[in-house]
Amino acid sequence: MSEHVKSLLSVEEASSFLSIKVSRLRTAVFRKEIPFVKIGRLVRFKTDDLLKWIDAKTVKEEEKSWLW
Repeated sequence: MSEHVKSLLSVEEASSFLSIKVSRLRTAVFRKEIPFVKIGRLVRFKTDDLLKWIDAKTVKEEEKSWLW
């Protein structure tokens, strides 16, 4: 069980993990754009969920053509 607790990140830790501002992360939580866990009033993030979310948001090579 302690292994699961270690995988929960606070807002500050998750923003550092994702290299984004805390305010941007809070906005994403408010808009339900990112997976999170509510524990009472606390918001926490599972490391595995964040990694899966990053993978889902990654633009594939064949999709990049429209960017240029």
